Amino acid sequence: MVKRILIVDDDRDILNLMKLKLKNYGYTIFTESSPVEALNRIKDEHFDLILVDQLMPELSGLEFIDRLKERDIKTPVILMTAYGSLEDAVLAMKKGAFHYITKPINFEELKIIIDQALEVSDLKKELNELKSLLSTDIIAESPQMKQVLETAKKIAPFDTTVLITGESGTGKEMIANFIHKNSLRKERPFIAINCGAIPSELLESELFGYKKGAFTGANTDKKGLIEEAEGGTLFLDEIGELPLDLQVKLLRVLQENEIKPIGSNRPKKIDVRFIAATNRDLKKMVEEGKFREDLYYRINVIPIHIPPLRERKEDIIPLAQYFINKFCSRYGIPKKRLSEKAREKLLNYDYKGNVRELENIIERAVLTTEGEEITDIPVTVSKRYILSQELKPFKEAKKEFEESYLKNLLEKTDFNISKASKIAGITRAQIYRMIKRYGIEG
Repeated sequence: MVKRILIVDDDRDILNLMKLKLKNYGYTIFTESSPVEALNRIKDEHFDLILVDQLMPELSGLEFIDRLKERDIKTPVILMTAYGSLEDAVLAMKKGAFHYITKPINFEELKIIIDQALEVSDLKKELNELKSLLSTDIIAESPQMKQVLETAKKIAPFDTTVLITGESGTGKEMIANFIHKNSLRKERPFIAINCGAIPSELLESELFGYKKGAFTGANTDKKGLIEEAEGGTLFLDEIGELPLDLQVKLLRVLQENEIKPIGSNRPKKIDVRFIAATNRDLKKMVEEGKFREDLYYRINVIPIHIPPLRERKEDIIPLAQYFINKFCSRYGIPKKRLSEKAREKLLNYDYKGNVRELENIIERAVLTTEGEEITDIPVTVSKRYILSQELKPFKEAKKEFEESYLKNLLEKTDFNISKASKIAGITRAQIYRMIKRYGIEG
């Protein structure tokens, strides 16, 4: 992309000379003889770099830099100063100018400084985008997700327990983390454990820890995850998988705010906030005797339900673009965008795996797409997309399939008719008739 440079100098002859010289280097040059007008213009237009003279009647170059700072304008500035005015140049750099150049101007030297300024500016932008990317946890364009975030933010400052429900892959841990980050505990640990991913015989020691000698192999004391989360938040994912005997112990922790490591007779006081999540119907499990009713009511003080992605289509494209940016940054790939066809396919997919599945789809698309535009979506999406479309009459669908099949066949065989007829199991004459029928050119 061609860089836009604004030059501010009250001397019109210098402006014309600089514009002529710098245009030859491939920049797009804009000029202003009034620093006040330049400031007004900067409000409405984007510039990649500003060159400003120090000695001007309305505003000095240093005052101009101050005005930019007041308006939080981050565009890099190069100060132009007369020979012998290096004090001004040093002061300008202290105020945030990228560099300075003395008059009369050596344009080769100026070209080097400009390129350095633009390179540093681009790197800063990329870093800020990456920071923004890493700090952005949740995309919420749909009314449902906006409501989820509003509730999460409202209850975050209070230490009450929260139960987050939703299908697998909807982002339950993200919401738990969001609550933690917006709470008074945000400087303390956020620790997550998936209760269904750890064998039940090991889960108790993971949660509560143990004392040396408590069992064979316990050669040292070990803190459990509850104690590791001291002062912070413990996220119990898939709490519905917690065995009944551990449900009793967890209930005691929530009631008494203390734990007993395995092998210890002394309770330890704890200060931990608990957030639980599940993709199961805990109320039904209570009725079936698989989940304790008292524990259910203890963790379900604030219920938050995250709807599946297929029920909040407004989030699909923003999430997809978020993941595109994420994977382009991770793999050092130039930025990509979605074509209209790709957007349509994504919007018509049902996402059984929710946000996690969308993330996987986009990662594959980013890695397999050449160029800036993602025009195709992985086959798994395309198949479901086809099923989601309005059904066509058989003859029309057959015709579309034949044409698509033939084009693909001829492309794979480099238009070798003999080879194509063998693969398709039909005669060369049939291939020629189909080529003519569909107007396919080799």
